[in-house]
Amino acid sequence: MDWRKSFFSIIIIFLLLLYFAHVICSYPNERVFNLAEFLRLRCSLNPNEQVITTWEGSAYLHLYQMPVNHVFDIIGMNIARCLNDSKNQEIILTTRETQLYVDVIINVSVMHVANDPVQSTLSTSEFSINGYLSSENQIILPTDINLFYSNPLFQNETLRYYSKEKFYQAGEYFKFFTTLNQITDENLTQVNQMDLSRTRVSPILPWMNMSTQYNGTLVFSAQGTKVSSLTQIDQILLDEIINRIPIYQNAPTCQLNASSETSWTYFKKYFSQYLSNTQEFPIPKSKEDIPCVHD
Repeated sequence: MDWRKSFFSIIIIFLLLLYFAHVICSYPNERVFNLAEFLRLRCSLNPNEQVITTWEGSAYLHLYQMPVNHVFDIIGMNIARCLNDSKNQEIILTTRETQLYVDVIINVSVMHVANDPVQSTLSTSEFSINGYLSSENQIILPTDINLFYSNPLFQNETLRYYSKEKFYQAGEYFKFFTTLNQITDENLTQVNQMDLSRTRVSPILPWMNMSTQYNGTLVFSAQGTKVSSLTQIDQILLDEIINRIPIYQNAPTCQLNASSETSWTYFKKYFSQYLSNTQEFPIPKSKEDIPCVHD
């Protein structure tokens, strides 16, 4: 009887080891990606190449202790280029980004997103980012961006009515999906295939005209992909770009001498047009009107 108990004990231990090995192997394996690999994913190592990403999804209004409401859908795109600074110390990610709010259920003038430019810099000496292998050749690379800065509308008593918070507090959370063999291929300047998920948490948008009446948060949930040309984005968005903002057909070719545009600064800039309730957004723009940064 003793040897049988021992035998079954060994079998049970062996099966438990197999189970835990399976569980451990099922979880994604963490991997550190370098700057070149991230640039190959997000834009291109060749500054003459531009990269288009597009997404669609929904926006939900979370009011304190009230049911969540679906308030509109979104269709967006970003066109990006990565540049080296003259001292080769930074990479400049320079982009234009537009997004349409579709099927809006509130009766106000809708101010669509037209952020030109949206720019950031990456250090060439200190950059690294953690990603995960979800299978032998599939990677997930998360990018979390938390934002907290002075609300550009707060100091103006009139504009404060549309955005009452002293500080702008938000977050944007991406997950990029591609293959390991592409992101690490030194013969490629950019990956051929990339999908993404995009979640944004922000205050109520100024144009919604709800800030003083409610305490709430907007949550945007979207999914998207990299495309090779503008003809592959949603037709409604493409028509807007061609007819109203053709400058969005190309990313900037230099670092523009301007702070990044946001929905809040755009609202401040075009507040009188918003009040007219006759202006259609985005405001037409066909030519570059911002100078380059000169070192």
